[in-house]
Order: sequence, then C-alpha cells, then structure tokens
Amino acid sequence: MHILLANGLSDTTGLADLLRHGGHGCDIAEPFTDAPLIAQHSSAYDFILIQTGSVMRQAAAMVRDIRRRGVTTPILVLSPRIAAEEEQAVLESGADQVLAGPVLGSLLQARMQAVLRRSLGHASPELRCGNVLLDQSRRTVTVDDRPVRITCREFDVLEMLMLRPGVMLTKEYFMVRAYGLEEGPDQRILDVFICKLRRKLAAAGSAEIVRTIWGRGYVLEEPNELELAAARAHLAAAQPRPRRAHLLKNREPELAIAV
Repeated sequence: MHILLANGLSDTTGLADLLRHGGHGCDIAEPFTDAPLIAQHSSAYDFILIQTGSVMRQAAAMVRDIRRRGVTTPILVLSPRIAAEEEQAVLESGADQVLAGPVLGSLLQARMQAVLRRSLGHASPELRCGNVLLDQSRRTVTVDDRPVRITCREFDVLEMLMLRPGVMLTKEYFMVRAYGLEEGPDQRILDVFICKLRRKLAAAGSAEIVRTIWGRGYVLEEPNELELAAARAHLAAAQPRPRRAHLLKNREPELAIAV
C-alpha cells in the first residue's frame, strides 16, 4: 500500500524505513503540519499514519482537519502513550485505529491491512478469485489448495488486484504503491512481475484472472465456470498418469519362447 506518514516525533525516518522494508510505498509529510493539505490534494494514498507524542493537541486536531477536507482515506494514530480519554477523542475525530506504546512492525502492518481491507469491503484476510486464494495473514497463495511459490513483489501485485476486483489499475498505481513517489525501477519491471505471476498461477491450474488493458494497466476478473473447468482439465492432462502398482504386481510373467 502507499502510505502518507505524518511523524511528529524526533525520529522521522525509522518508521518510514520499517514500512518500506515491508514492501510499502511511504512518503513523509514535511513539515508535519502539512499532512492534511497533502492528503487533500493527492489521491495516491491508501493509508495515513500519524505518529506523535501529543495525542490531544496534534493527533486529534490533525485527524479532524483531514476529515473536514473531505478525505476518506483510512487513518491510524500511533503514540508512545495514550490515555483512554485521548483514544476516545481521536476516534471521535475520525481516526479508524489507535495504537499505543512500542508496537511490533508486523502488528502495525497487520492492523493497517485489516483497516484497509474492511474499507474496501473485504471482511476476511482470505481473498478469492476463481480457484485462486490469497491469504494476507499468512502471505500465501494457493490454487485449489495447491501452494504457489511466488516472490514478495509478485504477492504484492496480486494482493493489490484482489483487493480491488473489477477495477482497472494503472502501472503508475502499482509503482507508486510499491516504491512511493521516489524514483523507482522502470515500469517495465511490472510487466515482468505480471508475466511470471500468470505463468505460475496457470501452472498450478488457475484460470486466467489478470487481464491486460493495453496501454493503460491491469484488472482482476472473475473467471466463469467453463474457464475454470478448462484450466483444471489442462492441468490434469499435463500431469503424468500414476502407474497402477497393484496391476503390475499381479500381472502374469510373459513366457519365453524357445526358437
């Protein structure tokens, strides 16, 4: 996901580095107080993360300002210490989640994923399209219960598509969410990810679910029953037929013919 980080603490890069290491695009709001204005004029962000030690004076006021500007992007507030009345004030201001104290990076990312997932209409971390199942909590992909070995970037690309089925996503959309607004690799790397992902899913018996919108981007489409049946039949035909060991064992030995 692409995250706007408003960091009011002295360490302005540690959290951003943690998020980027987790595969997210992350931009730091500089100065801290400009976060509402940045959020208002950019539709690129999937999530807004506010980290501050002053919950009532900074966090609640900032959340209220962001919502007043009509921004509906999910917001999580992170602070070393939060009293019950402060948490209530931040939530009533429009935040979606509040976390206090030292937080493991894995827990923070799980919370953000859960909030974003629900905001997009998904109740479960298991995302399904056709016979493909993506599990966000385990970061696994299976096709008809067969595991598919994919890279972290391939998983991220598939996750972006499965969170927004039927929505055409541009190459810029993928690149910004993977690498942020900073200069990343050439966009052609996305074509490589998509090509490898399609090949691995098809090899496991998946129907085609990632469609190309030429010159624009990619979209996830639900396959019909005929396409699912054809993909499964193709996989079955490609697999070697098991030898019937019990028939070979009971087979009568051929008699040698003397000449």
